[in-house]
Amino acid sequence: MAEQSASTARNILFRGYGLWKFPNFFSSVRIDAPSLGLGTASRLHFRRLTIGSSARQLPDGQTREGERLPVYFMTGREHWHMTAFCAFSLLRQTRANIIPTILDDGTLGSLETAQLRRILPQSEFLNREECDSQVNVTLPFARYPSLHLLRNKLPLMRKLMDLHAGRTGWRLFLDSDMLFHHEPKWMLEWLTSPQHPTYMWDFQNSYGYSESSIAAALGHPMPPMVNTGFYGLQSDAVDWDRLESWSRQLYAAEGVNHFTEQCLIAMAMAENGSRPAPREYLIWPDENETLKPTAVMHHYVAESRTWYLVHGFPELLKKARAENRS
Repeated sequence: MAEQSASTARNILFRGYGLWKFPNFFSSVRIDAPSLGLGTASRLHFRRLTIGSSARQLPDGQTREGERLPVYFMTGREHWHMTAFCAFSLLRQTRANIIPTILDDGTLGSLETAQLRRILPQSEFLNREECDSQVNVTLPFARYPSLHLLRNKLPLMRKLMDLHAGRTGWRLFLDSDMLFHHEPKWMLEWLTSPQHPTYMWDFQNSYGYSESSIAAALGHPMPPMVNTGFYGLQSDAVDWDRLESWSRQLYAAEGVNHFTEQCLIAMAMAENGSRPAPREYLIWPDENETLKPTAVMHHYVAESRTWYLVHGFPELLKKARAENRS
């Protein structure tokens, strides 16, 4: 009987929580335990494995009335749960009629889409085929070969090209590794009446190219510390010819890297009168800030992703479920 109970427990652990997907779970804990402590390291890797099942526990959302304020995300099968938590946290902090508009990176399946529609019933979707067609028509390969080359090599380029090519009006894009903790009044004002392009402050310059290559392409200094996890542009004001020229020069000089999209948008921000969001839209919160948020929004990059997984989304889920029961 004891052996049967132990076998049942193992099946629940590995099948129910998905540990079978990650054979390096225990080795990952051993690697991080010296710096984080055994308890924190165990929670970190356990919640990394179970974030998808946690997102499925978010309560059903409700539609809203009032002026429609679209906010754009890009997601897919590997990140839909973070998108759900991000958009849910935003809606939880405001009564505004936020419309989460989700750009499919090409991997979003029917099951993930169904969950997003349940949690975010006002959400809308831009599918991969429609975006491909829009980009190909608006930015023909013969005229914009470098932009197409970068888009094919770096999916993050879709944050720029798929979101704005052939479109009109203003768009605000959010990365999914964010959580909102207070009402984003400044952001709501921008959405209601945008007057200038915007971005959020980074903790350092993360452009992926040497200063000399950027200077040669741009011809004048870059704005400091532009992070495009939070950025807004007027789609019909994007200068695609300039972006093609910059893309060609940067790629010829140093190829493509994880920050190419951010570099190109920062170059555009250098010329379009952009202004940064207030610093209460915070990148890289530490553990204390994650536990007791003073900032309006947290963007969990690099090492701060630990605190997103250990404290951030679990606390949000705990509060959401408690509020849903009351």
